[in-house]
Amino acid sequence: MDNDRWVQLKENIKKKFQVEEETTEDLIMETGGGPVKQGERNILIVETPVGKIKLAREIRPLVLDKKFLYTHRAGDTARTEYTFSETEKTYKLKIYKWDEDEEEWDELKEDSLAGLV
Repeated sequence: MDNDRWVQLKENIKKKFQVEEETTEDLIMETGGGPVKQGERNILIVETPVGKIKLAREIRPLVLDKKFLYTHRAGDTARTEYTFSETEKTYKLKIYKWDEDEEEWDELKEDSLAGLV
């Protein structure tokens, strides 16, 4: 979901439902050199007739190459090195529904979205 479609989706949702929260947070990945920012997550929480819904859009750099580095020394572990694009991004949209009983967000899969539409 590119930027234009995300903006259009947010506008459509804001016309139909009450927005409770709209935030952006960094996606942090732990590496051997410490924590590294690997992208960002845009979050939109709305109140709908079926309950609270959270849309989380993740933006990450495109992975160009992935190398597995193995070692044969005792006690040493294998690691993976990634090469990321400087210009190209990947986008992923996840949808969650608030579970009142468990008091946590449950991710909705494609087959369960049919009941919301």
